[in-house]
Order: sequence, then C-alpha cells, then structure tokens
Amino acid sequence: MILMTFWDKIAWLYDFAESMNPKSYKDMLEGVKAVVPDGANVLDCAAGTGELSVAAAKKAGHVLCTDMSLPMLERAKKKSAKKGIKNISFGERDIFSLPDEDNTYDVSMAGNVLHLLEEPEKAVKELCRVTKQGGRVIVPTFMAKNSNPLIKIYTLLGYKAFASYTMESYTKMLKDCGCGPVKVTKISGLVPVAFGVIKVQK
Repeated sequence: MILMTFWDKIAWLYDFAESMNPKSYKDMLEGVKAVVPDGANVLDCAAGTGELSVAAAKKAGHVLCTDMSLPMLERAKKKSAKKGIKNISFGERDIFSLPDEDNTYDVSMAGNVLHLLEEPEKAVKELCRVTKQGGRVIVPTFMAKNSNPLIKIYTLLGYKAFASYTMESYTKMLKDCGCGPVKVTKISGLVPVAFGVIKVQK
C-alpha cells in the first residue's frame, strides 16, 4: 500500500489555494523571471504544480521541474502542456539528496518549502552544491503565521510548518548557510513571502 502524503492529498486543491493569495504569487513569479538569465539551465525542487517552473521557462533554455509528490508532478505536466511550454522536463527529486553533479545548473529554485523543513539549511546547501559558481539559488518562502486563515485551512488538512520566518530570521538563516551573498525582499499579500536569492560563491 502506498502512503499518501499531505501534498499528494491536496494536489487537486493546490492551484485553488494559490489563487487565494494572488498578489504574492504574481510578484513571486515576476521575481523569478527577473532573476533567471536568458537560456539558463534551471532546476526547480519541491515545485508543486509547477508555477515557478512555468515562469522560469519563459526565459530559460531548459527547466527540470521536480517534486517528491507524483500527483503534484502530474498536475505540473498538464499545466505546462496546456500552456504549450516545450522546454520543461519532469522528475522526482529529494531536495536533501539530489542525484545531480556539482555545478550542473545556472539557477536552482525551491519555492515556499523551506519553512516546512526541519533542516532548511541542509536543503539550501544542496541547492547551492548543484548550482554553478556565480549562479543563483532562488528560495521564496512564506512568512506563514498560524493565525492566517489560509494556513488554518491547510492545518486542518494536515499541514505543518516547522518555522514561521520574519524577514530578519529568514535572512540570517540563508546567510548562515555560507553559500554566498544573500538578498531578501518582502512580497506582501494574504500570506507574505520572503523572496530570497543567493549568488553562489564556492
């Protein structure tokens, strides 16, 4: 018997939940497009239904859209096909143990996942490992308070966040990873986002 994770169970609901936080998502997608260079080779981890992958694909040469949840990946595939995007491929990836060699990607991303992890620093360092010198790691993350109505709905369905970041605490966590200069900007919305970008230095 295959154990269904929280993310498997809510894959059908995920895009609807995103639509309840429209400003944050719109600005986050614009932020991704602004950072991704033309023709870049991009890895997107914990991609969910692929919204960041689709945004990156508008400038990238190729995007590898990955997640641990197969139902999420299936929705990402359908979304990219519906939009006629040809430069995205899909695969399972564990953000803590990527099979890719060092210095594989120009840009690596993981959107709205670090606050869910017990060891976010380990995930950040793994993303930096597979990213080239001078490349970018894009890690926007919800600053999710438990009192937020959208978070309350998720919690009833089994959601659990290990951290509730402020701009200051998120910036410190990323800097403490020691991967390179960090820039974090705030994106306002129903659930605000700390939009983190690391310029990888090795």
